[in-house]
Order: sequence, then structure tokens, then C-alpha cells
Amino acid sequence: MITDTHAHLYYPELKTNLSEILLRAEDEGIERIIVPAVDLNTSREVIDMSEKNDMIYCALGVHPCDVKDNKLSVFDELEKLLGHEKVVAIGETGLDYYWDKTNSEDQKEFFRKQIDIAKSYKLPIVIHTRDSIDDAVNIIKENYDEDLSGQFHCFSGDERQLNQILELDNFYVSYCGNITYKNYAGTEVILRTPVDRLLSETDSPFLPPVPYRGKKNEPSYIVNTLKKISEIKNMEYDVLLKNVSQNCEKLFWDNIIK
Repeated sequence: MITDTHAHLYYPELKTNLSEILLRAEDEGIERIIVPAVDLNTSREVIDMSEKNDMIYCALGVHPCDVKDNKLSVFDELEKLLGHEKVVAIGETGLDYYWDKTNSEDQKEFFRKQIDIAKSYKLPIVIHTRDSIDDAVNIIKENYDEDLSGQFHCFSGDERQLNQILELDNFYVSYCGNITYKNYAGTEVILRTPVDRLLSETDSPFLPPVPYRGKKNEPSYIVNTLKKISEIKNMEYDVLLKNVSQNCEKLFWDNIIK
């Protein structure tokens, strides 16, 4: 079973052709797609999408780039949605210092709040860490206990940062289509990522893998990323799929309490 653990299917360029995109995903063996929200409105939208499509599941949360447009009271409304049967994670949350570091303290406050919610509902967190991995890991460590788990989405860290994450039980690193690019510098990090701590995603519509670079990304293209990972790790493709599938089950589905 292949799961695309991160695809923003509500973006207009995907939503307008959603039926065809899902059919292409099915043809490539993808059985489940996790669609992460970025705010309250998209949280409601992804639930609606999941109710209309069996293969779609949801992560609900506030993205760090959307913190500036929200107040902490947004979580009063967001928590009302968390009992839905298709919700499997909190997110997309985390920190983003690439686009705007001026509100880093507000981002950290929202991140901590979503960690608390995730622990209360025993849901994993989907973590965005653009130019902010060290701070994000430190916040996880400050709040870490047996009820906390998560995915470092679109991981771009170095070996030191990878090792810090591997010290945290129940946390996984996830790779997407940029690992297929000629200028990708993280091959050694992938090689050193234990197969039992590894996930994959598309981050659709962003970061399409080779040979689709320059086009909008979509879930069916995850196969190219998975094949690249198996090549880097010198593993049989089917063996990699089995391990990644087990990781998805353990993180997103095994401990759901409704």
C-alpha cells in the first residue's frame, strides 16, 4: 500500500481536476492521500474532500506562514473538527524562517499550542521546518513525552539534525520530489536514514520529481520519489515500499482514538 503523506489537493490547479488526479494515483498503486490544512478554512475544506473521496484523509492545523492572519482562539473552532473519522494528524504546523522570521515568537506559540492539542488527542503532528529545523527540534524536545509523535515533512536537514530527530521515538523524516534533482545535496542523509524511520510524500502541487519538473506535482508522482530512495539506499523497491507502508500505519493509523 502506497500513501502520499502530504498533498495540498485543495490548491486550485489540483482541485479543478481532482477526479482525474485521484484516478492516476490509483493507477500507480496509491491507496491513501493525507491532505494537510494550513488554516481553519482549509481544515473544513479537507474534511469535505475526505467525505467525498475514500482515499483522502486529513491533517488539521495552522501553517506557520498563516500565523500572522490568525489568533490562538482559532483553535477553539479547529478542535471541534478533530473528532472526524478521517482526521489522522495535526498540521501542517511548525516554523518557517524563510518567508518571515519577524514573527518567530508567534510561530513558536502556535506550534506549541498545536503540540499540546496533538498530545491531547493522541494524534501525530506534521511539521514544517523551512530554515528552522534546530528551533523546531528544540521545541519538540521541550514538549516530548510518550504521547507525542510526528513527521518532519519535506526534510532537508543535515546528518546532525537527522540524528537529533532519530533520538526522538515515534518521529519520522519524510522525503519528496526534490531528492531527484541534480543539485540535491542530501543523498548521504537519505542513506543514513533508517528505513524504519522514513516516509515519503509529494507536497503537491510543489516540488515535482524528475521527469515532471516544471509541471504541477500530484500524488501519482510519489512513485518516482520512492524509486529514487530505493536506488540511493540500494534496496529492492518492494522491500522499501513494505517498510514505508508499515511506518505510515504506525504513525498515522495505529493509535487513532475516536
